[in-house]
Order: sequence, then structure tokens, then C-alpha cells
Amino acid sequence: MKIHNNYNPVARSVKFALAASLCISASVAVAQEQQTADATKEKAVEKIAVVGSRSAPRSIGDSPVPIDIIGGEELSKNGSTDMLNLITTTVPSLNVHSNPISDAATLVRPMNLRGLSADSTLILTNGKRRHKSSVIAFLGGGINDGAQGADVSVIPGIALKQVEILRDGAAAQYGSDAIAGVINFVLKNADQGGSFEVKHGEYYEGDGTSTEFAGNIGMPLTDNGFVNASFQYKNVDPTSRSEQRPDAQAFADGGNPNIAPIAQVWGSPEISDDITIFINSGLDLGNGREAYLFGNYSERDVTGGFYYRNPYNRGGVFSNDGGETLLIGNTDLAAGACPTIGLKDGSGSNLPFDAVNSAVGALPSNCFTFFSMVPGGFTPTFGGNVTDTSITAGTKGAFKSGMLEDILYDFSGSVGRNESSYMMTNTINASLGLDSPTEFNPGKYIQLEKNFTADFVKFVPAGLYEDLTVAFGAQWTEETFEVVAGDSASFEVGQFVDQGFSIGSNGFPGFKPEDA
Repeated sequence: MKIHNNYNPVARSVKFALAASLCISASVAVAQEQQTADATKEKAVEKIAVVGSRSAPRSIGDSPVPIDIIGGEELSKNGSTDMLNLITTTVPSLNVHSNPISDAATLVRPMNLRGLSADSTLILTNGKRRHKSSVIAFLGGGINDGAQGADVSVIPGIALKQVEILRDGAAAQYGSDAIAGVINFVLKNADQGGSFEVKHGEYYEGDGTSTEFAGNIGMPLTDNGFVNASFQYKNVDPTSRSEQRPDAQAFADGGNPNIAPIAQVWGSPEISDDITIFINSGLDLGNGREAYLFGNYSERDVTGGFYYRNPYNRGGVFSNDGGETLLIGNTDLAAGACPTIGLKDGSGSNLPFDAVNSAVGALPSNCFTFFSMVPGGFTPTFGGNVTDTSITAGTKGAFKSGMLEDILYDFSGSVGRNESSYMMTNTINASLGLDSPTEFNPGKYIQLEKNFTADFVKFVPAGLYEDLTVAFGAQWTEETFEVVAGDSASFEVGQFVDQGFSIGSNGFPGFKPEDA
């Protein structure tokens, strides 16, 4: 058992590790000597990266561009239960946000480099392009508005051998999605040993409790290959850094007993049943050839917050004149017009709750207002399920004879799919009147990408310090973005729309069949 005490915002972090091997030292002195020797050995090992050059992998000291490398050991020893938090605190100009009250942007966590949008940073896994998430951020905190970046939160730290970060524009080499830089997640490739971890922590405020179970195991694949498998299961409670809204507090002070203690919550969303499985495998085919296959399955449920709907002035629900009068619906126009209920006194201040509530209670049976259904207003809850899958297979080596002799090749194919299905609770479709449900399924987004590549590299002697590297290749890509319609109540135009009531699930209307 190791107790971590660092400056991470997680107050208490306990990690249990089951190592693949166990060593018992004869004395403290021997143990200290071994640690010194190991440290010296580790310092002498050069860190190798594959990003930033089309030639063979090279040490970061010989790389023509600046590259940061974070090793898997550093990731596993981190006290935080969030691997992405470690990367952001280690690498300058790199940010990964958890967005509150940001519609679908709440569900995913893309990366930003150098202050540019998430889709300006190329994300690789084992040197291969990773598919984008299905979320196009419309409320992405400014930087990510309109961007569609890869969701890196599905990659568990225990599956990583190292993370290579090229913090410089690389569009000339990798394409326009590498304007900000390149991040390559390298998966573990050990053919033996393993580990198991349990991490538990919470913030000093007493919220955000997180529990994570993770494991990794390496196995041989015949005598010339390996299969390395990793899994992670995690649950994270929401956080709240909120104070009561002034308008909600004024209603509570005015005698409204239906106001929630915190009407609108600012904080990280709740993450439930977050499960991820990663597989990495390789096989030596002999004669300098190698086959590889890796992929993942990930799924999680995310629940976030929305903005408070004021019971006096919310347009399309409670009032359509800025809070001067209540919006009242008429279920039977033949029974006569509905009376007007004012919300302001002579000085322009809001009338007390009892006065408004009494007037609402005296309405004729053919008249209704949402003030009687939710007199304290309401705050919709937005969430969804995110499912992410991918598989990449290929072979690489060098041609040994003929016109292509000594040319390195890498043929690969990959398929990646990300699906985000949405859910709204504690809200209404006002145009349906008081018969409106309070839970909706607004629909889903699906991103599907297929890539097939052929990469070639030839080293040509040119009398220089190093051989001239000539790289060429071809790529076929198919990318589809699909919108799936939601349930009918989430987008339905109800009978009361002509009386001024809003359409669709309030806060996030569902996708219509004609828009799917």
C-alpha cells in the first residue's frame, strides 16, 4: 500500500498495486544501492519517439522537432485518478477540460495545444490516426466552439507505455489537423507480467469522489509475439462549486418554498460505469516483417447540468413579456379567454409567491400555467451515453529484393466509431401543455471513420551526415457523421405552440426525422 501526498487536488489517494514480480532485499543498505543503480540505469536510457520524422524512430535528443515524452511509469505512479490531469500539469500549453453546462461538450474531453481548437491537434495511437468524437462542440468554452476533436478520456493510463507530444505545428508532415501539434499514445507491448490498481480519492470540498479499478497483463503470442490487454472501470461523482443564484435566492426570501438550495450547479459532471478495454498485439513474421493489431471498446454514462429556468420570466414557458405577466394556456377556447395574472407590483418589483400562487389557483379549469406545475422553476439535467470502439491492423517490414529492395513499408487499415446518445430529465416540452413528459431522448450522433494507408520510406546515401530520407505513400479515407432522430415528444410541435409555448424538450430539443 502506498499513500500519495502531493499537490494534486485529490485530498486522499490510496493505491494498491499487485506487481508481476516481488523482490525481498537482504538489508536496507542493499535496497538503497539497488535503487541508486536503477536510477542511474534509467537516466542512461534514451527516450525514443516515432512522431516528428518519417525516418526510423529516434531519440528525442536527435529529433528535429521538440518532443515531450511522459513514460508509463510516471503515469501509473501519479496519485490522481485522472491520467489526463497529469499530462496537463506536465506539458506546457496543453489543456484538457471537463466542461460544465456545455450541452454535448460535457460528454467528451478533447485536448487543446497552444490555445488552438481540439481538431487542430492530431491524436495518434501507436502512430496511427485516432478517430474523432461524435460531438461537435457548439458550447465548447470559446476555443472548441465548432470543433470536433478526438475524445482522449477513453484511453486509460495503465494501458500506456508512453505519451509523445510534439508541441509544434506539424501540418506539413501530418496534414491540417496537426496545426497545433501531435500527440501519440503508445500502448504497452510487454509479453509478460502485469499489474492491478485500485485508486480512490475525493476533493477537499468532500465531493467528486472517484473510484477506479485498472489492470494490465502481458502474454506471449507463440514464441515471436505478444498480446497486451488493459482494462479500467471508474465511477466519478459530480462536483459543485456553486452559490445560490441571486434571482433564486430572492424567490426563496419572498416565501417561495419550492426553490432548490442550489438552483444551478457549476461543477464537473457525474461519470458512471466508465469501462474501457484496450488490446495491443504484435507478431514477428520473420525476415524483418511484423504484423500488428490493436483496438479498444469504451462506454460510459455522463450526467451534467443546465441553466436555471426562472419561474417568472422564462420565455416560452412562464412568461413571454419579460416577467410582466404569466404565460397562460387555454385548453378550450370555446369556454372563453383566460384571465391575466400580473407578476409585478406598482413599483416594478416581483409580487410575493403567495399572491401569484393564489391567483394561479383561482384560474378556470380550461386555463393552465406551468407555474402550477413547477412553481420554483426548474433546472434541466442533460446527459448521455458515449460508446467508443476502434480496431487497427497492419503489417510492416522491408522489401528484400527487386525494384523495391530496402524500401520500408507499412500497410494498415483502421475503423473507428464514436456514438453519443443524449438524455434530458427534469424538463418539459411546453407546447404539449401539462401533459408533457419530463424525460426525453433527444437522439444521438455517430461518427464513423475508415482509413487504409500504405506508407513507404527509402534511405538514400547522399554523402551527408545522415542518409537522405524519402517518404511517400497513399491513403483512402471514408468519414461519415450521422444524426439519429430522438423520441417524438422531444421535438413534437404541440397544440399550444400558437399560444406562445416553446417547442421541444426545453434546453436541448430533439432531432427531427427530417433532420436525421
